[in-house]
Amino acid sequence: MDTKNKIFVVIGSVALITAAGYGAVTLLSGGDRPSYVATNSVSTTNSSTASNTQTTNTTATTSSGDSSTATSYKDGTYTASSSYNVPHGGQNSIKATITISGGKITAASATNSYTDRESGMYIDSFNSYVNSDATGQSLAGYSPNRIGGASLTTYAFSNAIDTIRAQAKA
Repeated sequence: MDTKNKIFVVIGSVALITAAGYGAVTLLSGGDRPSYVATNSVSTTNSSTASNTQTTNTTATTSSGDSSTATSYKDGTYTASSSYNVPHGGQNSIKATITISGGKITAASATNSYTDRESGMYIDSFNSYVNSDATGQSLAGYSPNRIGGASLTTYAFSNAIDTIRAQAKA
């Protein structure tokens, strides 16, 4: 084997080992989320304003279908905020406002603060779909999934919903 072929084999081997190592690290470090989501820091603050104190019982069934747990939520309007990092640097925040009646979401809105134009496009799409996605859903079982194509905004909105669930428990 001449020197040219040996160099080619060595460089190819190094590239293959590097690709395999990168793949292993990616696979073992967290599955299907990009690294900027997995390392996402979310800080949540609460504030709630209940319009009345009527308590409604709702039932959420676990995915196994064998058992259920009763969860009571107070009717009212609740607000929670969440912040998240974006891939291009910077931090966006979302303030979710949810109105609950009879254990169901009757209205949902979000106010967003963002740092870049790309985030603005995703957030505009998110805002146009969030109310129709959430309205009529049970608060106990509602799990937003990439509303309007805005996965990071939806992730932060979901964290705010978790806070609202805690606020609204009877």
